[in-house]
Amino acid sequence: MIGLITLTANAQTPKKESVWDKIKKAGQQGAAQQGQPQPPPGQQPAQRQDGRGRPSPQNQSQINDSGPFKPPAGTKIEETILAPLQDRAKFEVSPHGVHVATTETDGSRAVVYYDGGVGPKFDEILPQTGGNVAFSPDGKRYAYCARLGAQYVVMVDGKELVRSSEADSGRFDSESCLLGFTSNSKHVFWTSNVVLETKRGSMYRRFWFDGRPSPTGSVNDGVAISPDGDHFAYVLTISDPYHQDRFAFAVDGKIVPYMAGAPQWTADSKHLYTQRSAAPNGTELLFDGKPIAKAFGFKVYIPPVGDMVAVVASGGTNFHPFSFLVVNGKKVPGSDTVERGAISNVVFSPDGKHYAAIIGDINNHRCVMVDGKRGQEYTSVDNLAFTADSSTVVYMTYINGKNFIVVGDQEFGAAIGGVHPPLIGPSGNRVAAVITQNGNIPSLLMDKKVSPLNAPGADNLSFTPDGAHYAYFAVDAGMGHRLVIDGVPQPQSVLTTVDTMDLLNAQALKYVVSADSKHIAHFAAPPTPTGGYDRGIFLDGKYLPASPQGTNSQLSSSPDSKHLFWIHGFGNQPYRVLIDGKPLLDFYSTRGNAAAVPHWWDFGPNGILSLLAQDDNSLKRITITLSDTTSIATMLGGGSAVAANH
Repeated sequence: MIGLITLTANAQTPKKESVWDKIKKAGQQGAAQQGQPQPPPGQQPAQRQDGRGRPSPQNQSQINDSGPFKPPAGTKIEETILAPLQDRAKFEVSPHGVHVATTETDGSRAVVYYDGGVGPKFDEILPQTGGNVAFSPDGKRYAYCARLGAQYVVMVDGKELVRSSEADSGRFDSESCLLGFTSNSKHVFWTSNVVLETKRGSMYRRFWFDGRPSPTGSVNDGVAISPDGDHFAYVLTISDPYHQDRFAFAVDGKIVPYMAGAPQWTADSKHLYTQRSAAPNGTELLFDGKPIAKAFGFKVYIPPVGDMVAVVASGGTNFHPFSFLVVNGKKVPGSDTVERGAISNVVFSPDGKHYAAIIGDINNHRCVMVDGKRGQEYTSVDNLAFTADSSTVVYMTYINGKNFIVVGDQEFGAAIGGVHPPLIGPSGNRVAAVITQNGNIPSLLMDKKVSPLNAPGADNLSFTPDGAHYAYFAVDAGMGHRLVIDGVPQPQSVLTTVDTMDLLNAQALKYVVSADSKHIAHFAAPPTPTGGYDRGIFLDGKYLPASPQGTNSQLSSSPDSKHLFWIHGFGNQPYRVLIDGKPLLDFYSTRGNAAAVPHWWDFGPNGILSLLAQDDNSLKRITITLSDTTSIATMLGGGSAVAANH
């Protein structure tokens, strides 16, 4: 709401200037004040020096990322020993919380340390996909499989859940115990291959859920687990040496009185769609075990929310197939395809109330049907989606040698080979894309308007989390980059050719926006070149000097949007943690490379920063409770009172 509140008959309160208004105003003023062309970011003029031969200081205050330091008052730093360092030890980190499981040996036996606690001794730890330990999605639970003699043991959260002698011909390997957690992190499941003998009926694949085994038979066609993680269904193949295979269908570990396959759970996890063969050459679609439709074949599409269900039904024969669309049990008029045509995809709006389908034929003619209405015909259709407010369908197309982006019923582009995939904003009906027109002239599609970029190219186009603003790196004439916010170039934002070509710094071409959408930052070079390798931070329209040498990485905003975090490294020196430009601690990373271990640091929802480090003797987790005397506001010149209230 932009309206003004009346205080008196003739007085009104002015609209408060937002952070983004200030950033754009500073960018516009900076551009207006540039009386002569500036050297492109890839070129550096002679360095200005002070009387001692050092680079002259910038107007902004220098961030202290070198030399001795003392953490800000109120900072709390704690260390937890996770495991002793051991040659060829293997450690894995949870997706959240920096919980660490380390596979090591105790004498000749294999053990797993978890957050400093040591587990039982085993003959070996059985490998999982990508490691030895499975973590739950929330990062709070863990599980692993181990062998002890002729048995395998499933350990969950440090306790033995199941011990079994079932094995693949007596062998225990990566197929013996494949572990996983459900989406809600409440349940653990695994599969195991069982080979009692080589004859039929003695070989099967067992499925376990929370330690309960599937009925006798082989679960070979995959298991459908409900979205909430509490239910599961699968087909059992039951065979013996003397008869043909029999089949059964099981839900939540129990055989049900009907046979079916291809299970799919509804979005609320309360209902189950399945299919089964029907004489003579058809297929029946079942809902909770009851037949609801019959056709040559079915493909069911279920939205992530709501009750709408779309079904692509096939008719005809193997040699003369056709298909049509059924939504909520009713055939959609005009959705029939011609012979050998196909409905290749169905997508739903975020609110689950609208659908769009790609309908085609054997002659490469495609169109999009939205809520029963066919659109124009194209040679190809890709990237089909809805805007965040569910009001508009968006997709890419190609026809007659030209590419387009279609937003609703409007085409944009007419470019030859130069349409980038559309970017859909996180709110409203905002859509953006970079379009290269004839002659390699890049333009920006934003909110159904196309405007020139005034730069050879653009990278990392994105919206802020609230969808109100957008930003990208404009490719400068000297092949450097400069940040553009809502179409306004930022004079204080500079990335040089060294930055953009530095493969060691994976964040060179990234910027971060705080969760509350009030701050934007990226690693930058000085806006006035110094001739050296000086580096700093571009923050909310300002350049703040930081690094006369070394590299910066892991730039991130805290979950509460109050703090800015990054890591500074130089040569073989320890890494340094900085919050709001203030050094907090020095540490040595695992494997000598802070970027080599996934999830090695994490900002918890409580604002506590955790990271993985090591010393000469042990692997450890360091947790940091931040001081309230610093914030992004203090970096920009505010005092401690501003930080406390920011």
